[in-house]
Amino acid sequence: MKHPKILTLTLAAGLVAGVAGCTPASTETEPSSAPTVAPTMTSPTTSTPSSNTGQSPATEDPAKVDLAKQAATIMTTWNPTKDFNRTAAELRARPLMTPERAKEVIAPERPATGVEWLTAAEKNATSKPTVKLMTEHHEQNTIAVTATWQWVSKDGESWAGEGKQTFFFTFTDTEP
Repeated sequence: MKHPKILTLTLAAGLVAGVAGCTPASTETEPSSAPTVAPTMTSPTTSTPSSNTGQSPATEDPAKVDLAKQAATIMTTWNPTKDFNRTAAELRARPLMTPERAKEVIAPERPATGVEWLTAAEKNATSKPTVKLMTEHHEQNTIAVTATWQWVSKDGESWAGEGKQTFFFTFTDTEP
């Protein structure tokens, strides 16, 4: 069975959109000192719920749900001692995107800053995301996934991340 690729990544209403990419600008805790790379705000062509189940056809496909969770996990796994900024994780997720969408992931020229990122770098910590399907989301052919994360250092210290990200994934079956 061919695996569908992610066609678009769109963030939940209320998250600020910047330049093309995959991460919402609002995940950074400092307003303007952090890089802001965000997806274009592309919505599915319809928001009609699917019939009978209350879920969209995409959420009825376990492979697409797993792929959406995998993409959200990749895009919220950071190691600030190795990653220049949060976009590094989105660049790692490009193989799951259509070629057109992957080209829109553009890394900013500035490094990430902010207390959360700098603390994690200082403690040599990596984010460990927890992703959850948003079952109340019912846009046709779209899967919504929310990610939160814990920071875990090499010596076992952990603390909660300061935000969450919501991704909307739309799929295409035309890509291998």
